[in-house]
Amino acid sequence: MPGGPAQRERLPMDSALRLVIILMFINLGLSVLTSIAVVIFHNSVIDYQLAHTHLPPGADVDLLRNTLQSTLWIRLAGSVVVSALYVWRAYSLRNGSRGAYIRLYYIAIVGLVGIAYLIFVSTVYPPWMRVEQALQAIVLVALLVAVSRPAVRDRFAKQRA
Repeated sequence: MPGGPAQRERLPMDSALRLVIILMFINLGLSVLTSIAVVIFHNSVIDYQLAHTHLPPGADVDLLRNTLQSTLWIRLAGSVVVSALYVWRAYSLRNGSRGAYIRLYYIAIVGLVGIAYLIFVSTVYPPWMRVEQALQAIVLVALLVAVSRPAVRDRFAKQRA
């Protein structure tokens, strides 16, 4: 079999797998749109964060601005990496890779943890970014539910010798 033991024969895509891949790309689309908006409005995002951060008297505002800006660019870089992973995972899922299926669980769970961190612990973001984060959380929960459906689980079940 080409691609080694982890590669399975490509099965026709059914509606259960199609839903998983659609949800993956909806999540990806939200992330890309937010990334584009952040690139365009990065100064206003940082200004919003500075305006909503409690600073002690004499705090180094320039240092905080630079830190917030670095954090924003790191988040954007993470979006680019996740975008590449999503395209790769979707292709692997279509080809029947059980490893891609398992990793998709981890990606969705880590994504939810990351969004929870951004919403509840991290620096304050403008309301439009909070809405996007909430939408992404909803999509990731839907993705976890879709991946857990019996039709999808059966498709990627461990093959016995």
